[in-house]
Amino acid sequence: MELNIKLFNYSKNHPENYLDDFYVKTLMVIPLKKEFRNTLTDNNSELIKLISAFDVLYSDDYDFKDNNIQKIIDKIIQILDKTNHINYSAFVQFFMVYNFSFSLYKKLDEKEKKSLIYEMLIKYCSQRHNTYLSHGYTDTILQVMCDNYSHKRNSKSTIDKIIHFITPYGFTRLRDKKNLISSTDYYFLPDKGDRTIFEEMLNKLHIEMKSRSIEHEKLPDIVFKHKDQYYICELKTMKESGGGQDKQIVELAYFIKFSEKDKNIHYLAFLDGTYANKIFQDKSPKIKTQ
Repeated sequence: MELNIKLFNYSKNHPENYLDDFYVKTLMVIPLKKEFRNTLTDNNSELIKLISAFDVLYSDDYDFKDNNIQKIIDKIIQILDKTNHINYSAFVQFFMVYNFSFSLYKKLDEKEKKSLIYEMLIKYCSQRHNTYLSHGYTDTILQVMCDNYSHKRNSKSTIDKIIHFITPYGFTRLRDKKNLISSTDYYFLPDKGDRTIFEEMLNKLHIEMKSRSIEHEKLPDIVFKHKDQYYICELKTMKESGGGQDKQIVELAYFIKFSEKDKNIHYLAFLDGTYANKIFQDKSPKIKTQ
């Protein structure tokens, strides 16, 4: 119990930073200087020129059947289909205004793409293109949108962060369940390929793990051993409150409320992110319950 209170107070007295360099997801899609170019910026410029050409022809009553209109549409489709990160362009982002996405576009066949792009060009030219021309198109939008979508890219997980913490202390990943008892200073990942090792641990050490009765076949995120002490860990990263986040807090609470007869086995909850600060500072009834 003394260790629990010590860890609790340590966490309370060391609030989380709003910015965590560990989870940074950096991707530059435009050159560092304006005078430099790459395929994305070149094709984005070409896309803008094609949209301008379409705007002129459509204003002169050329329609979908016109050969020149068809050529423009074909070139735009070629750019959209073959240019990495073109989804960050102003034109493609405009799809979202009509509740359509680039991922949906990619699933269309050639005929459907032509029809969609034609309709989208008409709307884009009347609602956005000339305004953007007036303000001046810039490749900056490509990077801005890339940054905006950074949360959707694969990134380092909380498991990676824990491993980053313990590796300098000599911890290595356990690969063979035969060394479960004899080895020390190791970790393994039950939900990432090491389930058989975890099941062996439950059997060898007679671990009841009552939390599994609440969520059937639930596997902890990481297990590590130091000396003769075993730590079964559940990890969460949370930045703000909400329905899904509240559910995760309940999961953590249920996980660590249990204990084993063997005092060398411990349940550990690792709550990362700025929501942890709210847990310690907010005095509202819901937070106090959590």
